[in-house]
Amino acid sequence: MHCLPCALFLAASLTACAGPPSHLTRLWPEGESGVPILGLSTEDGILILAEHGQAVGDRFRLQFPVGNSVVQDWAVMDRRNDDLAIVRPITSRLHEGRFATVVPAASEVFYLALRDDDDKPVMVEVDRWHNGMNGAFLAPIDNEPERMAREWAGTGLYVERDGRWEIVGILAGITARMLNGSLEGDVGMGYLDLAEISRLLPDQIDYFEHPILPPRPDFEFGVPLQEGDVDIDALLSDDVDEEAIPSS
Repeated sequence: MHCLPCALFLAASLTACAGPPSHLTRLWPEGESGVPILGLSTEDGILILAEHGQAVGDRFRLQFPVGNSVVQDWAVMDRRNDDLAIVRPITSRLHEGRFATVVPAASEVFYLALRDDDDKPVMVEVDRWHNGMNGAFLAPIDNEPERMAREWAGTGLYVERDGRWEIVGILAGITARMLNGSLEGDVGMGYLDLAEISRLLPDQIDYFEHPILPPRPDFEFGVPLQEGDVDIDALLSDDVDEEAIPSS
């Protein structure tokens, strides 16, 4: 489980504005287990960092919380580029995050969506590395920025606007150090910003409209899907009856 080394630091970093979003989704490539991939649930599917060897059509087992339950489902990679990929759940409708439609101003505060020792969502304020003079990098928020960037790669970067969290980036899992070495331990954590994310988003979707879909009955009544509830091969078959496919 990913967690920061100091619970007191997290407690001191919580914000008093909108409640933390529940957009973090954990995924495992089909046939694999162990440490999951972190995915960011968005209004266009689950956004993940693309890895070598992954291809459109690959399947992932996913898991995310709903109330006191944990939903397990499957997802299929819909598209990818060199840096990012979108995977779509077979049946689930996730807690969808909203993309910002305006680039963050220099005065807006960034927050990373993390989890505490009890796996509860928390928003941690983070500064731009050297005020953004070196590009899309965040200042370290603990004394192990390399470890944190690696373990939290794929989590969302947000701004808070009018009581709503809006996605402005995704932690990339890379770090940078100033070549002149002016400060000991001066390390920046890289992120992919809206300009990079937008390269993967389809032109035909109007993100200024922010489509809101109704909740699925199985979640609304607290009956989460479990592994085995859905016949994946049947859903992906070309000759399957389209009317028999559950709406997503």
